[in-house]
This record gives sequence, C-alpha cells and structure tokens, in this order.
Amino acid sequence: MGETSTTFHLTLSGDVYLKSKRTQTKLISRARNNLNSALVANGLDPSIRRIGTHRYEIVPGPGEAEVLIAAAQTVFGFATLEAVTEVSFSTFEELIDNLAALTGSSVTGRTFAVRARRAGNHTWRSLDLARALGTALVGCGGRVDLTNPEITVRVSVFDNRAYTVTDQWKVAGGLPLGTQDRVLCLLSGGFDSAVAAWLLMSRGCPVDFVHFSLNCAQSDHALAVARELWARWGHGTSPEVHLVEFQPVKDALFAEVEPSMRQVTLKVMMAKAASAIATEQRILALVTGDSLGQVSSQTLPHLAAVSGAATVPMLRPLVGLPKESIIDLARQIGTAELSARAQEVCDLSGGSSVATSARADRISRSVERIPDAVMADALTTRKTFDLIDWSPGRF
Repeated sequence: MGETSTTFHLTLSGDVYLKSKRTQTKLISRARNNLNSALVANGLDPSIRRIGTHRYEIVPGPGEAEVLIAAAQTVFGFATLEAVTEVSFSTFEELIDNLAALTGSSVTGRTFAVRARRAGNHTWRSLDLARALGTALVGCGGRVDLTNPEITVRVSVFDNRAYTVTDQWKVAGGLPLGTQDRVLCLLSGGFDSAVAAWLLMSRGCPVDFVHFSLNCAQSDHALAVARELWARWGHGTSPEVHLVEFQPVKDALFAEVEPSMRQVTLKVMMAKAASAIATEQRILALVTGDSLGQVSSQTLPHLAAVSGAATVPMLRPLVGLPKESIIDLARQIGTAELSARAQEVCDLSGGSSVATSARADRISRSVERIPDAVMADALTTRKTFDLIDWSPGRF
C-alpha cells in the first residue's frame, strides 16, 4: 500500500472512555483539540474523522506518515496508534475470505493467534470472527498458538467497515492535557523536575514553571529543558515561567545560617517563594522532583519541613522512584540529554557535613535568620513571561 492510502486509527485511553458520558464529552473534545495542535505544530493537516465512540481515523498526506506517528505518540488522552488496512465485505463469509487472502501469507509455516474486536449490529460475535478466521488461516498453513504466537493477526470491525492492523504503537495515554487544573513546577533543569512535570501533564494538568536563578546554576539550560518538554508534550497549552533571582537569598544563607543547615534552608525558602507565586496566580498545587533519600534535603524530616513551609499542597510524583528509573523516564520523554548538561551543582555546605535529619524547630530558626526583605525583593523583582517567548539569554 502506498503512502497516499496509509490509514491510522488512534484510540482514546481508558482514562477517557471509562468515565461517565458527560465527563467523556469534555475529555474527548479536549483530546481532539490537543491532537489538532500537535499535528499543526508538525506541519500536518491530515483528514481526521471519528469512528465509533473511542477512535479517530487519520489519513495523512503523501510522505507524512512518519511525522504523524511521532506527533500522535505525544498527545495525552490516547492509548494506541495503529496502521490499518481496510477490508471490504458484504457478508460474514466474504469478510473471512478477504481477511484470509490478506493475512494468510504472513502465517504460513508459523504459529499465530487472531485478536478480533467489533462494534455495531452484527449477527456474529468477535469470538465467532476470531474462530472462523483462525480456521481459514490454518488452511493457509498456520498453526494456532493463543499463548505465545509468532504472529498476531489483529482485526477490527466497526459497523460495515473492517480493518487489519499492520503495525501498532503505544502512545501517551493518561488524561487529555488541560482537563485538570494548573500546577506550578519548581524547575531545576535536572532530570527530576522535568519528569515530575511530565507525570502531572499525563494526568491532565497544564504546568507553569518557577526557576530560582543562582550563580551556581545555569538558568538558560533549565529553561531549555522546560521548552523541550513543552514542545514535545504540551500540545494545547501555553506555560508561564517565573524566573526568580535567588542569589541574594543564597548570600543571606552564607551570612546567617550555619553550613550544615544551608541546603535544607534553601529548599524551604524556595517552597515559601513558590507558594507565594502559586497563591498569587491562583494555582492549587506545587510540583517538585523530590525522591525520598536522594540528597540531604530530601530525607523524610526535611521533606516534611519543606511541605510545612508551603502554603499550598506539594505534589511529589517521584518520591518512591530510584534515580535510574527517573533517568529512564527522562530518556522516554526526550529531556535526558538536555538535563544531563543542566545539572545544578550548588554546594552550600562549604565543605562541612550536611544535616540530613534536622529537627523542625532547628530548620525554622535557620529560616527566620533570612531577612524578610530579601525574600520580598526576590518575589517582586521576578521576571514572568510565556515559555514560547523564551530564547537563550533573553531573560
């Protein structure tokens, strides 16, 4: 089959079609709009029509198939993408004959299983279709193995249209982006915060970003990570960035706080600042890339202290994941290479040992040593801009 007749089926995720009918309507509308945004962003304008209740049929133009496959895989709210070939029929017997003619050569001398699904009014069931086609394919020289087949013959029938699946891809899944409320992600530019943001995006939350600029961190690299994440996965959204100059806060830490307490105190100050921004922007929750025990500021006592300093809930989707799993996810979502070059390397201890389980009252006393005016100035002088407007060195 040539490029001009390539057809794809994109199936909504279970997170969408297992909802009530009323909720489905809202989710499907958003998923469809985000799909259109993804395709337009990649220079595509394919023919799209809905099939049944949970699928879209997409026919790309000549030479567009590979780009469409890549784009469709990044739209939350869809579970599978299939390349399909349509099979004409008027009777059940004709359907079996045509399917066997199309797929018979692929099973000759090999084990196979037939997986059939249908929707619509038919006098036969999916199981009847699978059994009849299986019998015909045995006649073509195949051997049935339902447990571990070499070839899986996939057939879909929707009303009076039938298809065989020639290829299949798992896509983003989850909830359509924009169907939940916004969250504010504390962006470091390393592996963790980008993956945490992606996980909240997969649950439908648009993500805005706050980055705390320090002399020991590379803000442009951190924002490049956010831009890459959004460009790949943020279809239908327009994130806002809050760039907070936090070097004066760090300077106050060195002047007022004992070395062992600086790291956790800095995290508390960031949580307080991010909370203030979230409250001002009417954002309901913060997101961080914290993973329990990964560094000194992420021990359980210190995570509790940071949460206690925040005035809005803090979401930590990575809290139970090891670093290796986080990096694997970063590779999957396409931010790993950038994050590897944007690692924050702030060591505030001055060579001293770092507290890993400081008491809450000790942390509070350290925080109180930072002048209120320093924090207030950091918030009032922050730069706020749309992520799409960012370019290196601009802000």
